Amino acid sequence: MVACALLCANVARAQSRSITGRIVSEDGGPLAQASVTIAGTTIGTHSGDDGRFVLRSPSPSAVLLRVRRIGYTPRSVPVAATEADISIALTKDVLQLDALVVTGTATTVSSQNAANAVSVVSGEQLTKVASATIDHALAGKVAGAVISQNSGAPGGGTQVQLRGTSTILGGYSPLYVIDGVIANNSAIAGGLNVISGAGGGNLSSAQDQSVNRIADLNPNDVEDIQVLKGASAASIYGSKGTNGVIIITTKQGRAGRNNIDLIQRVGRSSLSHSLGSRCFASAAEYGDWAANILGDSKTAAAAEWTAAPIKCHDYENEFYSNQQLAYETIGSVRGGNSSGTSFFLSGLAKHDNGLAPNDFYSKQALRLNLGQNLGSRLSLHANGEMLHSLTQRGISGNDNNGISPGAIFSSTPSFIELRRQVDGTFPINSSGLLAGSNPFQNADIIKTPENVYRFIASGSANLSIFSSDRQTLDATLTGGVDSYADKSRVISPASGYTEQASFGSNAGTLFNSDAAVLNANLNGSLVHRLALASTSATTSAGFRQEHRESSVTQITGRGVIFPTVLNVAGASQSYPLQQQALVADLAFFAQEELSTLGERLLLTAAVNAERSSNNGDQEKYYLFPKASASYRMTTLPSFVNEFKARVAYGKAGNQPPNPAPLTPGRSIFLTTLQYEGITGVRASTLKGSTTIRPETATETEGGFDATLWNSRVRLGATHYRKQVDNLLLATAVATSTGFVTQYVNGGQIVSHGTELQLEASPVQTAKVTWISGTTFAKTKGKVTQLPVPGFNPGVGSFSTSFGNAWIEEGQSPTVIQSYVGCRQLNASGVCPAANRILGFAGDGTPDYTMGFTNEISVGHVRLSGLVEWRKGGDVVNLTDNYFDAVNLAKDTLTSQQRYVSWRAGNPVYVQNGGFVKLRELTVAYELPSAMTRTLFNGLVQSARFDVSGRNLKTWTKYDGYDPEVSNFGNQALGRFQDVTPYPPSRQILVSISTTF
Repeated sequence: MVACALLCANVARAQSRSITGRIVSEDGGPLAQASVTIAGTTIGTHSGDDGRFVLRSPSPSAVLLRVRRIGYTPRSVPVAATEADISIALTKDVLQLDALVVTGTATTVSSQNAANAVSVVSGEQLTKVASATIDHALAGKVAGAVISQNSGAPGGGTQVQLRGTSTILGGYSPLYVIDGVIANNSAIAGGLNVISGAGGGNLSSAQDQSVNRIADLNPNDVEDIQVLKGASAASIYGSKGTNGVIIITTKQGRAGRNNIDLIQRVGRSSLSHSLGSRCFASAAEYGDWAANILGDSKTAAAAEWTAAPIKCHDYENEFYSNQQLAYETIGSVRGGNSSGTSFFLSGLAKHDNGLAPNDFYSKQALRLNLGQNLGSRLSLHANGEMLHSLTQRGISGNDNNGISPGAIFSSTPSFIELRRQVDGTFPINSSGLLAGSNPFQNADIIKTPENVYRFIASGSANLSIFSSDRQTLDATLTGGVDSYADKSRVISPASGYTEQASFGSNAGTLFNSDAAVLNANLNGSLVHRLALASTSATTSAGFRQEHRESSVTQITGRGVIFPTVLNVAGASQSYPLQQQALVADLAFFAQEELSTLGERLLLTAAVNAERSSNNGDQEKYYLFPKASASYRMTTLPSFVNEFKARVAYGKAGNQPPNPAPLTPGRSIFLTTLQYEGITGVRASTLKGSTTIRPETATETEGGFDATLWNSRVRLGATHYRKQVDNLLLATAVATSTGFVTQYVNGGQIVSHGTELQLEASPVQTAKVTWISGTTFAKTKGKVTQLPVPGFNPGVGSFSTSFGNAWIEEGQSPTVIQSYVGCRQLNASGVCPAANRILGFAGDGTPDYTMGFTNEISVGHVRLSGLVEWRKGGDVVNLTDNYFDAVNLAKDTLTSQQRYVSWRAGNPVYVQNGGFVKLRELTVAYELPSAMTRTLFNGLVQSARFDVSGRNLKTWTKYDGYDPEVSNFGNQALGRFQDVTPYPPSRQILVSISTTF
């Protein structure tokens, strides 16, 4: 028997053969880490540092090798039976035609076969121009994504919306996944409301101009980002995928030479646009204004104007003139060895200057990613990052206490001196509707720091359970945590003029917020792969378990007399608040992926079953299926290299928000109550529901991808229909029950959209290359079912006379309700409330969005830029009303015509927010090799100098600071309110990049 076995083995070995070769680039240089596989089998390997590989073919006859490497165009190379050693050259994939895109929790597929429109943004594309946050760096680069910065304040505050509105009251943000960790993108209110009074009361509010926490991440660590825009792709994440999924993969080590990269940037931010204000030409002109607006004596007012040494201050340029240097220092080490060890180590120190005095954003980050192969069957990976940010965003936005710079500047005559005097004191504002307030003093003595410490870590183990020429079975276990502590403070001393005017004997305010947030998840999967001659099948199944908890404790103290006292215990009055949440999710998934007809037809079907403690029935599993197909055509015109038709269907969900007070949930909560200075509790007026369930998005998309003219052009087109059912709605209940409101599932939103992506390399020579890209996206939604009367969703609203968010059947979910006319004016030209005509004056959704990227390289010089165009999309400009109401706008004629029209019942403050914005521009010079060796004494492999700018120019008819604005921060609806925001900035940086 032993002899027979040895004989069979020798016969099998004699029938097999060894194939060796070398993978090289176009210039003949070796390419390491190229994947080489034998078609129709599971046999594969990777090229070494010298580009060489060795494969043992199970057959002595001819075989087909498939070669892939990131950044290069894949090739299929036939190897004859007589060939033993071959050389395979790969060409640069300048249009990124080939990338691995996610198809399941544990599977990927080449973008050439993918059935969904998944956008992939490389780390290089993300960081060509430095950006404070990852989400802001994505703006204009993803078709179907509307990415807006809420204000010009430093440190973030960016909203990403994928394929239109998917909810009314539920969560709005895409799901972020970082190296397998489901990350947290919450925004903890920072307490600005306690001094601005924007939302009233003594605690934080939705108008605190908060930062979303994805801002913490270091963009320079990103290898690539995949954006799963629709439910047909995002269904793999079940009840958290309705708003899309953004998958971030960080850089890993790789075998070969260890590289050290250092980047140093310096620059600053400056005011990119100002509104200006009225300059009075004479004492008589000011006297008339003071008499009409303030009721002051004309003679006294004229004398005040005459005595002023400066007749017209430019308050905005005086105040928003922080010259503090911005800098960014980035370092990384990347490498590995032939024994299977790989590592990536990076660090970041960043500081951005805000425009206002003492405003800034600082961030530090340290990342270590490790990989280790233990034999040929087990591989381990560990990723970890420590992050710290300290932000002071100052004061901006809606204000009822006369403390916001925009509110003060818009109501103060421009001859009033507000700047610090030579004796160190600040003048008391002597005129205007907000007399007594001084924003220069506020910026000097009021502190609003937000201090965040964050730790994100993940680990994974992949075990090859079984492997043969035709089949493999792998098990993967991945776990991770995302934990952060957010400490926000507001320190407003009693000596402040606004404190004294607004709070009197209770002047002196302290606000402390301490938040602890933890996300943890564990994923396990089994993946079986079967490879046949022209067909392969990948079967996967597994589970995902997630745990999320948060605790936010806030307390406001008033009447803190001594400026050195920073303990809320020293306040004469205090107002506490604590919010806690705990959520547990469990999901199981199964997926089948079939590739056949020589990898031309790809069929996928999957289902994800998930339960959550957020649901009314915590034990019930909700199903989120998906199915897709793509086919690469065989008969094509000569100018077409590839043409793929695709169609996909899927469902994803949106969980009810965390079960905390005043949010939809299954439980009834106690709420705090203060009566005559005594704190107690009472039952909430919000009734819980045991039937509350996830919102459900069902989406079908279809389209095609084509590469043309020798792969110099790539065109992709997608059309989709998304239907969101079981919307979370608030409904009234009989007060006899002891409750007022209960949340229910009901209603429907249907959206249709089209996305186009065109990339081309019109010029590609040895010395000159030009790569151009264009994206287009258009989406429209409608509320098709609503079981309750039309209602204001409670966000994005000030007054119907300006323009409010409104939900009504038959209307767009982002429609703006306003008065649109008057039946009859009174004798003063004012429209009485009873005569006003209610209607719809606009829509917050743009007509369409486009992005234009271009990169031109001539020798060692590279010029690249990004322009974004948003056509339409309306904004409610309340900042104009601040100026109009007191006749202090720079253009008084236009201002007063607008004000008269508004008083007559017309929606003049609903304005077109369309724009064209030069988001990025870079000029780079790559030093020649000889010069690099001379300058750096042979220590540096390559060096590059860059001058780059972000948000350099905006073309728009909108007369506010910036049409990208949201007084209410990140939210699904009503983010179109412009109320004296932090003005926009442009940033210019000079950098040097070196590789050792």
